[in-house]
Amino acid sequence: MDILFVSANSRDEYIDIEREHRSLQKLVETGGHSLHVLPAAEITDLRDALKANKKNKIFDILHFSGHVTEEEGLQLRGEGRRKDVLNGETLKELLKGSGVKLVVLNACHSEALATSLSEVIPAAIGTTRKIRDVAARQFTRNFYGALKDHASVKGAFEAALKTQKQSSTPAYVLETGARFVTDQSIDSSMNSARCSSSLP
Repeated sequence: MDILFVSANSRDEYIDIEREHRSLQKLVETGGHSLHVLPAAEITDLRDALKANKKNKIFDILHFSGHVTEEEGLQLRGEGRRKDVLNGETLKELLKGSGVKLVVLNACHSEALATSLSEVIPAAIGTTRKIRDVAARQFTRNFYGALKDHASVKGAFEAALKTQKQSSTPAYVLETGARFVTDQSIDSSMNSARCSSSLP
């Protein structure tokens, strides 16, 4: 399990990204897993990381913690404290052939983007509504904790959902691409790479 943790905060809607990062760091400290971090990420940072991953496999999971809008895409950092937006179609092109097997969009209202991304990668996780910080951190801990214990992506997702407050509409959704409809094809793809390289 090799994760790229991409984060970008907002001066208008602050979220507690540092605690989520710390939770992931603790999970990957044992067991041969790796965590690569892009804090206060700009579009060029993410573009360069995905291009580098095509040449030298470093991570197979892209985890985004920040803000997403259905109309625009990922809200990343721009100049100063301004935001810059990476639209969904551009992100899809960057993900094609990048080696990423799973994208986790731990951001409010990210279901539509997750569905779109699943057209070019095996699986993507998004949210159906606004997510509170504590719920986002809880999902991260439980989902990756289950993956670390060798659960399938689907199994880890279902285990993480059980810890969320129950409602008629789950807060998180798992979208899988048409070519990757079984747990085995998702998980065997993810588990095929173990890499200790660092980002350039």
